[in-house]
Amino acid sequence: MKLIKSFSAFTLAEVLITLAIIGVVAAVTIPSLVNKYQERVKITKLKKAYSVLMNAYNLAIAEHGTLDNWNLENTESEVDENGNSTVPDEGLNSVNSLWTNLLPYMKVDQICLAGNSNCSIFKNNTKIYSLSGRQNSDLSQTKFLAIRLDDGTILWGGFIGSASCSLVRGQSKQLQNVCADFGIIVGGSGKDKYYVGKDIFYFYLTKNSIVPLGTKDNITRPFPEYCNPNIAGAAGGQYNGYGCAAWVLTKGNMDYLRRDDLDW
Repeated sequence: MKLIKSFSAFTLAEVLITLAIIGVVAAVTIPSLVNKYQERVKITKLKKAYSVLMNAYNLAIAEHGTLDNWNLENTESEVDENGNSTVPDEGLNSVNSLWTNLLPYMKVDQICLAGNSNCSIFKNNTKIYSLSGRQNSDLSQTKFLAIRLDDGTILWGGFIGSASCSLVRGQSKQLQNVCADFGIIVGGSGKDKYYVGKDIFYFYLTKNSIVPLGTKDNITRPFPEYCNPNIAGAAGGQYNGYGCAAWVLTKGNMDYLRRDDLDW
């Protein structure tokens, strides 16, 4: 007599329950994984841009001398007859000259000079928000320069606070010879809004180096006071997110977006 083997199988109800469980788990975990991946991409771009800029700045100094010898003018804002803040042409020209000395040492996809109001790197009326969600300003292409590198990273700004590099920054005046400040945007181009500490990270140009804001030495906008999405006071309002750059470059993460107990 030939034996017939019997096999057990899942019922339709069991299959549907299993699929439902898988769907719930996926709904919970996939967004977190996507966010982590997006953060990793931004961190990698920020580190790369910082390295590229440091190299370009060192080479520019070797060719032209330190920034205080570049014949620049301070980028001082003025208020026009309509009450709008404007930057005189000489200030805009100095911003362009500053970056022109760095351009030969970087791979650039697009350049929008300061004063150019018809630039496709940013949308019209794109907003900048602090890390705690406070709207700060518009990304005004009429005031500052924007450079998009070959990997999509954007160098933005170049506000020259002291063409003679004589500014001092920090609670205990730790940082000397500050010349200018600028932002690195790793959140892509053509967006409606950018968040400082997530998409935009700020740096100082000093006479001999580029320094990220929020360093361990509390130079200015110290971490974590200026890098905490849950702070809404004086330190974490308008300038919340300005102190994140040093943490990201040093620690290689954006854990401050999920934790408020971090410190150096």
